[in-house]
Amino acid sequence: MANPKELQEAAEAIRNVRRLPAVQRHRQLEDLLQRAEEWARKEYYKVSEKKDENAASAKGPDSN
Repeated sequence: MANPKELQEAAEAIRNVRRLPAVQRHRQLEDLLQRAEEWARKEYYKVSEKKDENAASAKGPDSN
C-alpha cells in the first residue's frame, strides 16, 4: 500500500498539472486527471483508516 504522504503529494501534483493551460484546453486529459485524483483520494482514506485501525488494535482492548 502507498504511504499517505506519497498519496497526498500525488494528489497535489495532479492538481498542479490540471492547472496547466494545455491541460485546460484538453477536456479528455482533465477527465482522466480528475479520475486519477479521485482514486488517489480514495486510496489515501483507505490507508489512513487502516493505519488508524492498526494503531487501535495495537493498543489492545484493555487499554481504555
